Formats: sequence, structure tokens, C-alpha cells
Amino acid sequence: MQKNEPQPWEELYAEAVFETDPSKLADRINTAQEELRRRWQTLHQPPLRNDRERQRIEDAIRTLNLISQTVLEPPA
Repeated sequence: MQKNEPQPWEELYAEAVFETDPSKLADRINTAQEELRRRWQTLHQPPLRNDRERQRIEDAIRTLNLISQTVLEPPA
């Protein structure tokens, strides 16, 4: 894979963040989160690799959680 090519998680994350159809948002977020977790686990296996990507994944997970809480969950 070329260095500048996006990782699969990046494409799924972008699809979730930019989804405008509320009926598709939950599925997009779930799919992206599954891929983010898979990639995060891969990067945390010895030898530890790519601190920059791990930080970006953690940021993406937080962003998707925030979207889920503010858009998908009804207000209390």
C-alpha cells in the first residue's frame, strides 16, 4: 500500500462522518467503529507501530462516539 493511500478505516470513518441520511448513520458508525477497533488492535501488537496512526484512530473513535451520543441518542 502506498504511504499516501487511505487506510480502509479512514474511508469508513469519512463515510460515517459525512453521512446525511439519518436512517444510514447508525450502520455507518458501527461499521467504521468495527474497522477502527480491528486496526487499533493490529497496531498494538508487538512491535508497536505507527504512533501517529494510533492517535488518529483514537481521535476518530472519540468523534464517532460523540456523533452517536449527540445525533443518534434521544435527549434525556
